[in-house]
Amino acid sequence: MSEVIIVGHKNPDSDSVCSAYGYAQLKNRLNDGFRYTPARCGNLNKQTRFIFERFGAEVPKFIGDVYPKVKDVMTHKVIAIDENDPIKGVLRNIDELKIRITPVTTGGVKLCGVISILEIAHFFTPEDPSQRPVYLFRGSNFEKSVKGYTHIRGEKEEFEAGFMIGAMPYDRFVERMENVDKSRTLLIVGKRRDIVEYAISNDLPAIVLTGIRGESDMDFDFSGYKGWVYVSELDTAETLRNLQLSIPAKAFMKADIPELSAEDYLEAASNVLMSVDHKGLPVTSDGRLIGIFTRSDIIKKAQKELILMDHNELTQAVDGAESAKIVEIVDHHKLGTIKTKTPIHFFAKPVGSTCTLVYQLFRINGQEVDRTTAAILLSGILSDTVILKSPTTTSQDEQAVKELAEIAGLDYTAYGVEMFSSTDSLKARDPRDVLNTDFKIFSEYGITLGIGQVEVVNLEELADAQESLLKVIDELKNEKGLNWCMLLVTDIIKEESVLLTSGYEAAEKLLAYKHIAPRRFSLPGVLSRKKQLLPEILRVLEDIAS
Repeated sequence: MSEVIIVGHKNPDSDSVCSAYGYAQLKNRLNDGFRYTPARCGNLNKQTRFIFERFGAEVPKFIGDVYPKVKDVMTHKVIAIDENDPIKGVLRNIDELKIRITPVTTGGVKLCGVISILEIAHFFTPEDPSQRPVYLFRGSNFEKSVKGYTHIRGEKEEFEAGFMIGAMPYDRFVERMENVDKSRTLLIVGKRRDIVEYAISNDLPAIVLTGIRGESDMDFDFSGYKGWVYVSELDTAETLRNLQLSIPAKAFMKADIPELSAEDYLEAASNVLMSVDHKGLPVTSDGRLIGIFTRSDIIKKAQKELILMDHNELTQAVDGAESAKIVEIVDHHKLGTIKTKTPIHFFAKPVGSTCTLVYQLFRINGQEVDRTTAAILLSGILSDTVILKSPTTTSQDEQAVKELAEIAGLDYTAYGVEMFSSTDSLKARDPRDVLNTDFKIFSEYGITLGIGQVEVVNLEELADAQESLLKVIDELKNEKGLNWCMLLVTDIIKEESVLLTSGYEAAEKLLAYKHIAPRRFSLPGVLSRKKQLLPEILRVLEDIAS
């Protein structure tokens, strides 16, 4: 099932996170063909955390970016082979399933290495062809590769040995055997009593018999013999060929192969893959095999699908949004700069909160809002409209608050004060967190500016935190390359604000606000950054530009 991520803007406020949560609840009801996941691309502020804890709702997951990753294109259901299983299985994968690389595991999950045509070719093409090859055998693999049965199980499960065919006259056979390591020789022989008895007396690790027609042919004395005796139903040539295919996978595998993580970025993983000779690499998690990434995966289309909430500008969107497929936008801000390659659903109205729009979409689609979702959406509206006191508040917000409060069983005024009081005083909070909690960047008239906003229930607490906040304002201005940086500190009870700035003399001398101290302005009656402060800022910038 395809996933669509519903996510708000960077430095998410309560409306951004709550609207993503609520819209995911609606979309998952309406469309069974997709899985809609609510998300956030920043840390929760204390108010938002309070909201979700207050109503026992699951917080939308954090996503740092939406750039394509290995997990988006890799093969999850991997055909692997156990390290002790015959190599015959790998060859079957190559021939029948056209699988170019087979991971080797132990215990069914832990990666040991990989096998491809490269490893097989290297194994059967020794560097020194004059040397008799020695292979690793597992007696229990004989039955998995060679048609026949085990007559005697050897004491050693595994052993190394080269092949010897008992087809020559006995004296020549003995002469040959004197020149090889008998303890590392596997004998393939027909019903040749003299040769078989020689092998028994010299404790060869394995004897594979061919041409045996029944128990009457097995009149050899194997008493005291500690090796394997296997009876093949195939002729000698086929027995030899299939015995080679019984060699365990670990004897072939390449162990020092690069491993990828599912969270690796697709571009970086592609570079790693292209730097090795193999056409695929294993994907692991704590040493466990979880997937395979091949060269064909590099060209797969791996776009994430996004629904943007509470914003419509790439500068505010989650990192990597430019590489994603934006399928829908729900917002209450001015139109920004996002361009899409195909038509999309765009639901926007000049209301005070995106959560108001989500509630309206529930109604438009004939869906009832459950108690928890109603409380979450109510919280987002109260936060963005400052308990309906902000000038951005519309009759639609008021109607939504009334109906959602009834569903949630809440007194919205009392709850709103409780919600805003959940945050610490400015003095107790990290000044950088105060700035970053609700900070937005704008570019107008060739000027780039950033405006943060924080709501308090008592503006007097600003006095103790003012200097540290001004310091962070300066730091953010430099870090983000801004021309002008500001923080709007809003008292939601008295309905007034104080504006702290980084200092931009050409513009600040034109502001229609009382200059009460260096880099500090009084804004009585101002609650909204979007509807009250930003228009004044844009007016000033336009005057400067003209």
